[in-house]
Amino acid sequence: MTKIAATLLAVIALGLGLAPAATAQEGASLEVYPTEVRPGAVFGTGIRGVCETYSDVTSDGFAAPVQLVGDSDELWATGDAVRTPGTYTVTATCDSEVLTTTFTVLPHQPPSWWLSPIDVQPGGEIWGGSDIISGCPGGPVGPVTSPGFAAPLQFTTGGNFGRFSGKTTAGATPGTYTATLQCAGTPIIGTLHFTVAAG
Repeated sequence: MTKIAATLLAVIALGLGLAPAATAQEGASLEVYPTEVRPGAVFGTGIRGVCETYSDVTSDGFAAPVQLVGDSDELWATGDAVRTPGTYTVTATCDSEVLTTTFTVLPHQPPSWWLSPIDVQPGGEIWGGSDIISGCPGGPVGPVTSPGFAAPLQFTTGGNFGRFSGKTTAGATPGTYTATLQCAGTPIIGTLHFTVAAG
């Protein structure tokens, strides 16, 4: 099973586990889980209650309509959110009844990542990294760059939960420098500072 497939199954399982089971007296309801997501993130959506006929779940906040799967009394699936922040209306039909709810795409956040060490000798080794789930949404776009690097920091090592890292060497000129990281899922550039010590 791929990491992406495992993540999708986890979202589905978490959504099913946290949402209360519907009874015949409650009627059907439309849900999105979680109700707040990062731009472009995976979410779960479904109808609670018995539906013999039903539509896809649609929203301007969805990258595409979501086709539900499952039994008539337990319908659920996953989709991708758009990358434009805002609160969106979600709509589906259940036995000709129109169901609605809302969910929110959160504002873009700067990438969360690391450099180590932040104090390095000229020509010394310096590492950097993050993950594509909570740190660098969508993954890195190119290497980390800085005037204080002898060469761009290329990401060559992967890990569990979308972790990635790599290394480079510091330049020869002492000073405090800014390193920048661009991620596919946010327009905000990530910046960190490090110091090349005097020899």
